[in-house]
Amino acid sequence: MKKAMMLLPVLALAAGIAQAGAYSVLQESDCPLVSAAELSKAVRNAGAVTGLDLPKDMALRAELHCTVDGKAGRGARYVYTFRAAIERQVSDGEQLRWMPVAANTGFGTTGGSSSMLRQVHFTVRDLVRQEP
Repeated sequence: MKKAMMLLPVLALAAGIAQAGAYSVLQESDCPLVSAAELSKAVRNAGAVTGLDLPKDMALRAELHCTVDGKAGRGARYVYTFRAAIERQVSDGEQLRWMPVAANTGFGTTGGSSSMLRQVHFTVRDLVRQEP
């Protein structure tokens, strides 16, 4: 139940991000170290630095997952995986679906959010360099 409650604000934030002339960021996170706003900001900053400009039928999907390595508490280490993908909306006749065009994954361990957000930046930067 707690996971579901954490994902609702993230999905609501992602739905409100799409604007005319800007690419949309669809994000999912179950990591307590990074808030939805911090993740969105890191993804957008990395996209801005690399000059990412996607058409309206494309989106950047960001997935951040982490678990505690050992005991939870102060000074705990987290194992994380961050996956970024550029997806295009395609039609299969009656239904629309998202098809990945490019994807990149970063992973590691950390005790704080700053190194995790650096990994988010590097993963998005490397994804954009694939030039979908």
